[in-house]
Amino acid sequence: MEKNVGGIDRKIRFALGTILLLAGVLAPLDPAWRGGLLVVAAIALVTAYTGL
Repeated sequence: MEKNVGGIDRKIRFALGTILLLAGVLAPLDPAWRGGLLVVAAIALVTAYTGL
């Protein structure tokens, strides 16, 4: 499978995923918001890691 994420995009996704992960874990949010943040963070981190 061909890589779809470039170098700069990968760094942005990693930073965004880390920020959203921390916000989802540490912020006093409603469980629905917390779950949504964690899902988006996971997607960003996985795509940054794999480059797909």
